[in-house]
Amino acid sequence: MAGGRIVKVDRVEWHIIPDPATVATALQNGEVDLVEQPSFDVLPLLRKDPHIRLAKLSPFADQSFLRPNFLQWPFNNVLARQALNYVIDQGDEMAAAYGDPANWQRCNSFFVCGTKYGTEAGAEGFHQDFAKARDLLAQAGYHGEKLIFIASHDNANRTMSEVAADAMAKAGMNIEMIWSDWATVVGRAQRKDAPAAGGWNLRITGAPGALLVNPATNGITDMSCTGKNFSGWPCDDEAEKLKAAFADAAEADRPAILDRLHRRLAEMVPERVLGQYSAPVAYRTTLSGVLASPVIVYWNIDKAQ
Repeated sequence: MAGGRIVKVDRVEWHIIPDPATVATALQNGEVDLVEQPSFDVLPLLRKDPHIRLAKLSPFADQSFLRPNFLQWPFNNVLARQALNYVIDQGDEMAAAYGDPANWQRCNSFFVCGTKYGTEAGAEGFHQDFAKARDLLAQAGYHGEKLIFIASHDNANRTMSEVAADAMAKAGMNIEMIWSDWATVVGRAQRKDAPAAGGWNLRITGAPGALLVNPATNGITDMSCTGKNFSGWPCDDEAEKLKAAFADAAEADRPAILDRLHRRLAEMVPERVLGQYSAPVAYRTTLSGVLASPVIVYWNIDKAQ
């Protein structure tokens, strides 16, 4: 993302259009020039349009994950968090959101499978096992109390949240879904209140793979106990010591430390990884200069008149 950042258009206007079909129609009609993340349902339609280009701008797959709130019961208990590893079937989650298996893959690595640090150490056996999930929840002292799951209809998290809530119910969890637009979900996710007072217990979100592939800088697995880390606020001094050791180590020494770090994260469960996917952007062929980048940047883009 370095460089001159040369601006070639007068302005960039962002339009929030919740309905995926309306988005696709707007792109085809030239009402918008670029769609950051088109729904996978409309990709076959867009591929047929000679005036639209689909492009994957990052070499890394992105990840979705189920995030528990460490500050609130029952997920302040590690056993309840570990139960989440056996509630979810990644195939169900990813297929619901991203359709064709060519678009996604199962992955139990916090650092993106298929990358330099994409180990699954300690998480190899995570799979859907409702009996095991119920046992871990019982050991944690959970007995069917209501849990607040915040979710949005605005993006792929909708179907993933529905599938996850259904699986949780089958594992004996009493889930109350709170649906709102994505901006409201993000705002509520910052609140540290009790769930009954406007806080939350669970939510699904995701991150670009480029932000996850380095254990030293992966903000989702930041367990620094500061209360200033990514919402959910995981806390574990041992994981942070291992992350610091990884960052300071010579490259030859990193694999052994990485193994210990990943095993610790798998034990402490900052999130349950739901899988990873490759999402293209879609833009009209009147645009040029769209740069490969972990996130879309709007400098260097030119538009033919």
